Amino acid sequence: MKHILALSILAVAACTPTLETMTRADAVAMCQAQADEAAQVVSGNATAGVNSNTGPSFGLGLRINLTPKPRAQTFEACMSKLTANGQIVEGM
Repeated sequence: MKHILALSILAVAACTPTLETMTRADAVAMCQAQADEAAQVVSGNATAGVNSNTGPSFGLGLRINLTPKPRAQTFEACMSKLTANGQIVEGM
């Protein structure tokens, strides 16, 4: 019986996701990038490549954000989430 309980606890512990920890500076940079992206109304990208089997390939992407969010609101939400999850570690 004790073995089953121990195995159950180990299984739950193994399946629990671990959250990435980062310095405050890294957290600020990540949250700033998220805030900048959320505030953009239009963004896009282009790709080009060549494959020896299929030849050249090209791609275009366009993203239109109809509900941009204020940078400050997105930044604060990101930092609060990281802080609440204990992901910001000082002195790394």
